[in-house]
Amino acid sequence: MSEITTSSDKSGGVLEDSLEVLWAPATVFQRSATRGVGMYMLVLTAFLIIVMLATKGLLQPYMDANYDLQMIKMAEQGKPVPTEGLETIRSISSWTLLIGWSLTAVFSGIAGGIITWLAAKLVRTPLAFGRAVFIATLASVPRVIGFLSMAVQGALVNPDTITSPFSASLGPARFLDARTANSAVLAILGGIDLFTAWNIVITAIGVSVIAKTSRSSGWIVSVIAWALSVILTLLPVLLT
Repeated sequence: MSEITTSSDKSGGVLEDSLEVLWAPATVFQRSATRGVGMYMLVLTAFLIIVMLATKGLLQPYMDANYDLQMIKMAEQGKPVPTEGLETIRSISSWTLLIGWSLTAVFSGIAGGIITWLAAKLVRTPLAFGRAVFIATLASVPRVIGFLSMAVQGALVNPDTITSPFSASLGPARFLDARTANSAVLAILGGIDLFTAWNIVITAIGVSVIAKTSRSSGWIVSVIAWALSVILTLLPVLLT
């Protein structure tokens, strides 16, 4: 009987946790509350690198649109737009964006962890910084699904209708033309989509489980963290 109990209480593996957090986050956080975050970042990053390399052709229209948008913004600000080596610059821009996307789990884990920790401090929820990073890393898994969604859309959508990576958003930002839309409005609406909502839910549950607080407190921390991230996204737009 003791062997059966031990087997049922055994923690899931990193890959299992990374998948199951999508539909049973409370279970994952309960059994993995004291685990280190490094392996989760490593596994998610390795998976994203594979996804990015395998779907680069499908993601290319979004990367090209992002480059074109940056050129438009530079021209509007009176900055010189390069006239030579455009294809080389475009290629470098694409690979830079691809590498950035591949490191989503790392960036989201660290930046999201800082923001979640600060949000917890604001409402006096006892959450250690390392645990905040752990929560934010697992909460980034929906963003991985978001890139798969982008790749699928890249195979189905007319490239001429793509004006930025926001064109793949499963939220209001997809209906805006990034070339003409107000940058602040685009940044705000870009923070409202299915995968962001999923991230908020996982964060709220993670905070409540790991900090051993009420679910409502977890929701408060998660929503404040989301609001802070939107504000930080807006700052570069407001300062230009």
